[in-house]
Amino acid sequence: MSFRTDRNNNPTAFTTDIAVEGGLVQDTDFVQGDPFSDGAHTYYTAKLLGDPLALTLKVIDKIGFRVGSNPYESRWTYINLPYDLWKSLTLAQKTLVICDMYGCEGGTEMKHLFNV
Repeated sequence: MSFRTDRNNNPTAFTTDIAVEGGLVQDTDFVQGDPFSDGAHTYYTAKLLGDPLALTLKVIDKIGFRVGSNPYESRWTYINLPYDLWKSLTLAQKTLVICDMYGCEGGTEMKHLFNV
């Protein structure tokens, strides 16, 4: 079974909206990938065109895990790190967090990015 993470070269399966908010450029860093629905709204996974780990780090470094300043509204259902905590992590630690997120999203084909 292929997961959105792997089909879209996107370890955390973030959307095109999150990609733009995180500073990625459409048609340079990503294109519109797989659609999925959440209730009545259709979203699109960002299909990453470059290094998936570097692009994911760029997005999370810019926007973090929470929506706006609300500490209870997280972008992902399974993780909600405070921004200051994320920013204090080393690159190796951030990579481990993204590796864990990748596993939560069901990814299997990009494990080499995390040396596992």
